[in-house]
Amino acid sequence: MAILLEFVIIIFIEFFLAIAFHFFSPKFLRKKSIDYSSVAKGLLERTLLTVALLSGFPHVLTLFGALKLGTRLKRKDTEDSASDEAKYNDYYLIGNFISVLVSILYYNLFQWNIFAQL
Repeated sequence: MAILLEFVIIIFIEFFLAIAFHFFSPKFLRKKSIDYSSVAKGLLERTLLTVALLSGFPHVLTLFGALKLGTRLKRKDTEDSASDEAKYNDYYLIGNFISVLVSILYYNLFQWNIFAQL
């Protein structure tokens, strides 16, 4: 029962994050509806981080940072304005911080096992 409650909390948090990221994204990136592929990628990265932390491999946080940096590096394919680029970089950085923090929250949720007493 406790594990089910933990997964319900995680689903609620992921739902909240999907809505929050949609509304806080820069206007030039925002689509009319929630981008489900981005939601799936975010869920996948938080799952990877949480499983790694639960497995005792905190070094995956370094791998995560390297992968995110590698996917962020790009050529100047389009003529983005410097302002849009700065907004996107801030959004990207804050999103990564939130993703790592949520993964640590999930880790603690499973480690503390606070719902086992219910």
